[in-house]
Amino acid sequence: MESSPVSEADVREIVRILGEVAAMRPDPEAQRSFLMKELARLIGADAWVWAVAPFLEPDKKPVYVCRQTGGFDDERMSRYLVALDHPDTGVMTGPLAEALIREGAQVTRRVDQIVPLERYLNSPAWPYWQAADIGPIILTLHPLPGKGISCIGFYRSANAPMFSPRDSRIAHILLSEVPILHEAGLPLEAAGKTPVLPPRCRLILNHLVTGLSRKGIAHHLGLSINTVNDYIKLIFKHFDAHSQAELVSRFHRGDGRDTPDLGSREISLNPYGSPAVETGLAGP
Repeated sequence: MESSPVSEADVREIVRILGEVAAMRPDPEAQRSFLMKELARLIGADAWVWAVAPFLEPDKKPVYVCRQTGGFDDERMSRYLVALDHPDTGVMTGPLAEALIREGAQVTRRVDQIVPLERYLNSPAWPYWQAADIGPIILTLHPLPGKGISCIGFYRSANAPMFSPRDSRIAHILLSEVPILHEAGLPLEAAGKTPVLPPRCRLILNHLVTGLSRKGIAHHLGLSINTVNDYIKLIFKHFDAHSQAELVSRFHRGDGRDTPDLGSREISLNPYGSPAVETGLAGP
């Protein structure tokens, strides 16, 4: 039997975190934020993102809508979104999409499990990840059948040591045990409309829903405020929104019909419950 890289002390921390999440007042956003901060601390990540994707297919460029983030200032987030949108980032995430399809369940991979490390460091996208001060990555994809994909990323500084098998196993276990948080309150319906937007509009959309001002978007993307306004008009028209506040509300709260009765659902405290078993993938 394979020996686990997770220690008894790690298991105690996993149980503690799950217990505290379960004991919180039912509020998916607050519960996700607490879970991610604690998980990032436990595995030594300095930034994290919880996003949704309407689809993820090996032969198509992934489209993500960032839902909650931690460890990013406006400048780093802008650089992160540019790196994420690079065509070769999409190519490199192909094997991860294939693993999700093959497993039909949550998958977690370190970047060096998705592609060989040399491939990552020699990618034309790598300078953009460096500019965002991101090197080591852990990605978790959690399928929401008929709705989309819950996508979680953990990141370390570009010069930091790579994440270990322990780190990715802990992330996989914890994120496997909170299925309600992968769906409740996430903007699944709104995210489904995102792929048909032009790439520049998708980039600006992610800035808008994270609260960046039009002036800030113009500064970070090197665009005039008039150009940004033109893109935002297209985004508003696409989503039938009339203001940034309305758009943010759409992506933060939706219309309420996608949120299950949180009071009738329990979060498992079993750190070894199915499907919390990470499978390897030889090798954004």
